[in-house]
Amino acid sequence: MKTKPLGAPRAPSQEAIREELEKRGWALSALSEAAAALARANSTELLIQEVCEAIAAQGPYVLAWVGRAENDAFRTVKVVGAAGSAVGYISNILVSWSESEITGRGPAGSCIRNNKTSVVIDGETDSGFEAWRQRAKEFGIRSVIGCPIPDGFTGMPFGSLMVYSKVPNTFGASEVQLFESLAKEIGFGLRSIERQHKLDDQIHEKELTQERLSTALRSTIEAMSKTMEWRDPYTAGHQKRVASISMAIARKLGWENERIQALYMAAMVHDIGKMAVPSEVLTKPSRLTDLEMQLVQGHVEAGYQILKDIPFPWPIADMVHQHHERLDGSGYPNHLQGDQICEEARVLAVADTIEAMATHRPYRPAKGLVAALDEVRVEAGIKLDARVVDAAFKLLTGENELQKIIDTQ
Repeated sequence: MKTKPLGAPRAPSQEAIREELEKRGWALSALSEAAAALARANSTELLIQEVCEAIAAQGPYVLAWVGRAENDAFRTVKVVGAAGSAVGYISNILVSWSESEITGRGPAGSCIRNNKTSVVIDGETDSGFEAWRQRAKEFGIRSVIGCPIPDGFTGMPFGSLMVYSKVPNTFGASEVQLFESLAKEIGFGLRSIERQHKLDDQIHEKELTQERLSTALRSTIEAMSKTMEWRDPYTAGHQKRVASISMAIARKLGWENERIQALYMAAMVHDIGKMAVPSEVLTKPSRLTDLEMQLVQGHVEAGYQILKDIPFPWPIADMVHQHHERLDGSGYPNHLQGDQICEEARVLAVADTIEAMATHRPYRPAKGLVAALDEVRVEAGIKLDARVVDAAFKLLTGENELQKIIDTQ
């Protein structure tokens, strides 16, 4: 019997993982919707208002507003855009960014004054939120994040992006990172609009904005993938290897880069639904019973339910939902056939099969790459897409990219 080493960190509970994924999903949805608003806005007012509306439409966020730092005697934080069911909270409210004012010691004033994100974990207990505690209770506000929006010229923030939640402790480290990225992009967007007469500069800024948002989205997807591996250490690296194989196959098929990136993201979370499967089933070192197999197969539907409401620019949830479907209808969960299965899911099916057979599992040793390729060759044109299988075999030529991916730990 294997024993856990003394001092080894305790793995997060299933409930804790679910809560972290839920919080991250809220922030990710807000980021995705706000990115679309940033891309289409052609005025300062429209940009700020649409970003606030995009955030306030997600999860437990009841209010989002942007405040501009004024240089008057009171050092006012002026509301320049707001949205949400609790928008009445900021009606006639006086906020300062001066430390000498009691209303300057809250999250809005602090983040502007210190040029650093400020988080209220629970407004009912946070001492810095005392000036607004009673008012916050009236509107059901429990936690707050304030992120400085960079000016880009003076070194001081333009103002602050404020997001309010009806749930305490909504903003953990991952959510802080996402909203900080969004606040920076608001700053970029505002400057871009101010310089819109310089068309080339404006286009460049928006391209940078999209690139940064894509990077943030990709980083979040990878964090979600790592969360899954906490529960299933035997398949640590599995999703990453499947993603690498999938991308390599897609390149052989001549896909465009944006489509390959979407496939990568789907592959990185294709097994995220396994968080709904008991750990003892995932790590069982022997053959599964019929009931246990049903539980494992249920991960596809669970993954789809986790991802379906996140407004990705691509149908990530459908790709994950279909990656165990087979051309002849023998797959699951919906027994789709032929062209009913999207091409991305067909690539995932081949990559997943190769990786699973070629690497070690708790119930059997690795069968090796040769055996894995023999298996997909037999199923080509029957269960698996023949074009995709052919592309996978092309990865054996030259430097044998496929073997290098399999050997990656």
